[in-house]
Amino acid sequence: MTMDSSRFGNIVFIPGAGGARYPHCNSLFIDDEVKAVIDPGSDEACLRDLAAGRRIDVLLDTHYHEDHTAFNHLFADAALWVHEAEAPCHRSYRTFLEHYGLAETPYREEWDEFLIGKFHWRERTPARALKDGDILDFGRTRAEVIHTPGHTIGHICLHFADEGILFLADYDLTPFGPWYGDHCSGIEQTIHSMNRLLTIPARVWITGHQLGIVEEGFEGLAEAYVDAIDRREAKLLDALESPLSLDEIVERWIIYGRQREPRYF
Repeated sequence: MTMDSSRFGNIVFIPGAGGARYPHCNSLFIDDEVKAVIDPGSDEACLRDLAAGRRIDVLLDTHYHEDHTAFNHLFADAALWVHEAEAPCHRSYRTFLEHYGLAETPYREEWDEFLIGKFHWRERTPARALKDGDILDFGRTRAEVIHTPGHTIGHICLHFADEGILFLADYDLTPFGPWYGDHCSGIEQTIHSMNRLLTIPARVWITGHQLGIVEEGFEGLAEAYVDAIDRREAKLLDALESPLSLDEIVERWIIYGRQREPRYF
């Protein structure tokens, strides 16, 4: 590894570049009989080093977002595993855009350059469609698939029961709060998924962004994370004390606090 990494048995945590803030994420490497890379969006140099140094059998994407799949192309010979609800998003760029809500955008050229050019998006047929409760056997390491829709329709978390680890992927416990901006995202699903994650026993929680390894205080972080939804709603209701059009609501930048750049975002 070329970055500081932490190891829990055969599970290796690879921190994302830039503090694992978008456009990067944290990755996991399973160094077992079946070698796997989970969410290869952490650091290009580190992942290239990993790809060159050994055979990778499995590439596992917790969901289809570009910051978690940016370096899928480095593991072209690995079997791709994704949740069954999102397998079509990997097979078809058009379907991917439809789930994102970008199929009819007037900024299609900009998004193509962003997703295909910058993030190396390529159509790829998954070798395995995962379901909730599936047990993934890597040899001495096993993980249970926890289907946690809301962020995306097929978002999954991974529970490594023997190691006491819960990989949260993009339920990342950041102060910003949950993200549910895709066409197929959902607020109620997000809340339900977070409540479910709170019931899963773990000693270590690993987020897809920023915090990374969390060894205490998970419940408090999770509560504050979900509470962001209510805080946003309160701001929206305050703004609507006087009637506003949809465009006027957007221009308030209630969630982000400022205009997103580039504009097509």
